[in-house]
Amino acid sequence: MSDYHILTVSDDGNSMRVVAHFPVPDTTNDVGVNYRTALVQMLGGEQQSEVPFIEQAEQDALNAGELYEHSAMFHTWPGETTVQKQDRLDTLWTESKTQIQQALAYRLSYWGYGRDVPG
Repeated sequence: MSDYHILTVSDDGNSMRVVAHFPVPDTTNDVGVNYRTALVQMLGGEQQSEVPFIEQAEQDALNAGELYEHSAMFHTWPGETTVQKQDRLDTLWTESKTQIQQALAYRLSYWGYGRDVPG
């Protein structure tokens, strides 16, 4: 499984469309619902990847809520080597992992909550 995939590069070579996969922690939210279950439910039962060449094991992990897919444009620098681009993408993935996981934790923190008002 890959942490990210490059789908397209702009005609001038200055930007790339990148699809990244981030692990979803196997823990519960504030109301006792597993984040992976909450993610799958929020997405309607599956998370179809934008990556047309995705491996089945990776698609299965997305469908199980073990991974979360995020797509973004990555802008390159003139004269940047392939290795430099790769290093910057690796750093961006690592930095984004914490941000994405925190955003999901907030977004799904009360997923599954229901309450009847006493009275």
